[in-house]
Amino acid sequence: GGRNCRGVAETTIPSAGLDSDGIRNYFGRLGFDDAEIVALMGGHTLGRWTSLLGMDKECLRNLNDKWARCLPQGKRLPFVAEDPDRFSNSYYQWLLRWNQRDIGPGDVHFIPSDVVLVVDGGFESHVRRFADDQGLFFRYLRP
Repeated sequence: GGRNCRGVAETTIPSAGLDSDGIRNYFGRLGFDDAEIVALMGGHTLGRWTSLLGMDKECLRNLNDKWARCLPQGKRLPFVAEDPDRFSNSYYQWLLRWNQRDIGPGDVHFIPSDVVLVVDGGFESHVRRFADDQGLFFRYLRP
């Protein structure tokens, strides 16, 4: 079924595991083109996500049913460790470094939907543009 397909977007919040087709399907139905999708994903410059690291085995079983209870056990990791509280284009620079295998342990904690941006040629060209030009990235976020 579609629930196990990384290219299918069936929820109101995009899955962390979506592939490029899934990301395009999800955001495309909202009217976003590739450049706008990549710009929106740049929000991962900020903040943190909860990994499964540190969760006990009971929480990991049937995690979907227990997520709210298990959340405090997970390890909070920034997407970009450099400065997770400052908005910039560093997310794109780190994605390119990740793709070149030019990162150290703990530098970044990308989820699969982040990595898609540098392995899909249509997205990757925008990652490069935003990595090189923070002003361009910011202009894409203006209403």
